Amino acid sequence: MKRRLDAIRKRLRPEPDGWYRFHTFANLTQFEAILDNGFDSALKLAGDEPVADLGAGDGDLSFLFESSGCQVTAMDWPGTNANQMKGLEILKRELGSSIGIRAVEFDDQFRLDGERYGLVLALGLLYHLKNPYYFMERIAQHGRYCIFSTRILPDATLGPIAELVRERELINDPTNYWIFSEAGMRRLMERCGWDIVRANVTGDGVDNRFFCVAESRIAKTEPTIRLTGGWHEIENQAWRWTSRECSAVVENTVGADRFELRFHVPTARLLTIQAEVNGQSLPEREYSIAGDHVYSEAITPAGKRNAIRLRIGGEMATDGHRELGVIVRLPLTTILDEESGIRMTVGSQ
Repeated sequence: MKRRLDAIRKRLRPEPDGWYRFHTFANLTQFEAILDNGFDSALKLAGDEPVADLGAGDGDLSFLFESSGCQVTAMDWPGTNANQMKGLEILKRELGSSIGIRAVEFDDQFRLDGERYGLVLALGLLYHLKNPYYFMERIAQHGRYCIFSTRILPDATLGPIAELVRERELINDPTNYWIFSEAGMRRLMERCGWDIVRANVTGDGVDNRFFCVAESRIAKTEPTIRLTGGWHEIENQAWRWTSRECSAVVENTVGADRFELRFHVPTARLLTIQAEVNGQSLPEREYSIAGDHVYSEAITPAGKRNAIRLRIGGEMATDGHRELGVIVRLPLTTILDEESGIRMTVGSQ
């Protein structure tokens, strides 16, 4: 893969800024230090689930994982990417690649809608973020495993602290913010829901790097929802419309024996709602009154991972270009992540 990428770089150049200047494949040497079988072990961590490459640069590792059979999404932000993500687009085109490319501002209250990732890569990204705590906690909701690397303070005797560097203190780069001590990095990961499987520190006593592979306690144990199709964009940071058909995956709700959809109908019209949970069809119910409603039905006790499908029938609203089903709002705090109105509970009534 490296030879193919190098050949493309010799022929083409993203203008005006050129290619990402650091050697991304150098990270593979560190994979050997934190994983028994290096890159092969990383593939096993991903399993049959997608891989997310966060702060992907030009996407070298994204294309490497794809070439090994993984479904990959490369994410970065044009405003801080070395060439506004043009390098990613060029390499994808020239390789005939199918990786997903998403512009995500990791310093915002970003979202990662969609299926959970078996493996997240966050290499050399953390110290470029103003809010590393939010970032670490958010991706713990989406990734089962993560391979991290970040610059750390060189004094290994320091406690769990972080230094906020001046604007151009490190290699004249204004996007460098927090540099943690090793103990600080370990504390941050613990507080954000990550268990470190293996870690390694490398460097020359000035530029030291902390590498680790970690497992998410949140993805492993907390009830979560992943939206997989048919949900319109969030509006006013509080609610969203569904389309006529929508789907989701609910995890870590073993034994739940009731399915609920909490939704709102803004104007009176005749609607029907019917759900399917893990292939089990639930009864269709009618709603004709404006206001808040709950579709609630008993289900066969749920497993760890549950596929949900919803069908809204009857009089559909539109806004000129979208078909609108019902409005859903924030879920209860026991369900992490998506504004979907979905709830699965133990104790059927």
